[in-house]
Amino acid sequence: MFSQQITGTLYDAEAHISGAKIMNVSSKSITSTDGRGNFEIYAHINDTLLFSSLFHHTKQVIVLKTHLEDRQVFELKKILNELDEVDIMGPIAEKKMDEKEETNRISKQFKTDIERKPHLYRRPNANAGPIDFLEIGRRIQKLFARKTSKDKKPEEVIETTVEASDLATLFEKDPFFNDNFLLLNLNITKDYKHLFFTYCETKNMSSFLLQPENSIYLIDRFLEYSEEFRVILAESQQR
Repeated sequence: MFSQQITGTLYDAEAHISGAKIMNVSSKSITSTDGRGNFEIYAHINDTLLFSSLFHHTKQVIVLKTHLEDRQVFELKKILNELDEVDIMGPIAEKKMDEKEETNRISKQFKTDIERKPHLYRRPNANAGPIDFLEIGRRIQKLFARKTSKDKKPEEVIETTVEASDLATLFEKDPFFNDNFLLLNLNITKDYKHLFFTYCETKNMSSFLLQPENSIYLIDRFLEYSEEFRVILAESQQR
């Protein structure tokens, strides 16, 4: 059967849910609800839809024929009373970063990594201009230097953040996040994968995003950061 459009509304016990993510896991397509909780997404019968919102429990639905016939209404349950046992230890003191020390550390990291894994940094297209990896490294160093507590979003104010090695492990083991995802969805070739992971590390992403139920939010971040990363690559080729 050809895919058909599912039209529906998402709500909880109190109101419509705006800004929620709806992902067709089968076709890898994503949409979101508008200000009144309405959405539209294409699907086949037996496709799996994943409904996700930051303050609600994730809901999974298998598409039936009835879902394609009339407007649908879906409900998500709010996440309640899950922070009751959190101990407040007082305000979090901002840790000042030694910019010179951090810059030296990143420079050494790039130099060592290029020596150990030169194949990850080779230029994939012989017709393209030379890639200025030192310039890319300096750009990423500046991003590390700007990382402060003010840059963190509410869901990221936790003790651990995602490092490049965490993303490398994810893309080695996860069936969805792999080299095909990088190429087809983010337009990043395997040659630049390691450098992209390093760029993502500068964004202070919370390890919360690596949990399977939060994959939709992680996809959003990858889409955003890949656009920024490709701009840096393009600018480095023009130097």
